[in-house]
Amino acid sequence: MAYDVKLLRVPEILWLGAFLLDSEKYRLPQQCLLPLTAEDKRKTEAMLRRCYLQREVLEWRLELQLMLERGVKFEFEALSVHELNFLSAVYIPSKIQGGVHI
Repeated sequence: MAYDVKLLRVPEILWLGAFLLDSEKYRLPQQCLLPLTAEDKRKTEAMLRRCYLQREVLEWRLELQLMLERGVKFEFEALSVHELNFLSAVYIPSKIQGGVHI
């Protein structure tokens, strides 16, 4: 329920998922970027209309807007393009250490 959102949230939770800016930070090759589908665009626009993204989670909002502007996305597995254990050895630990709080 939207009116209970403040009571149901967990302030200590971290976002471990990939953001579009991660593709630049970790130098993913251009071929790892995929065009957004019409369904991706629809879902992203719907997420941007959610009230908590407008007030509380600015990082997510900026990333979603960037994704729409550029018209691309990438799959989480693409981060393994440089080495097989990149996700477990580099990416996830860096997200935990400097992660974005929800």
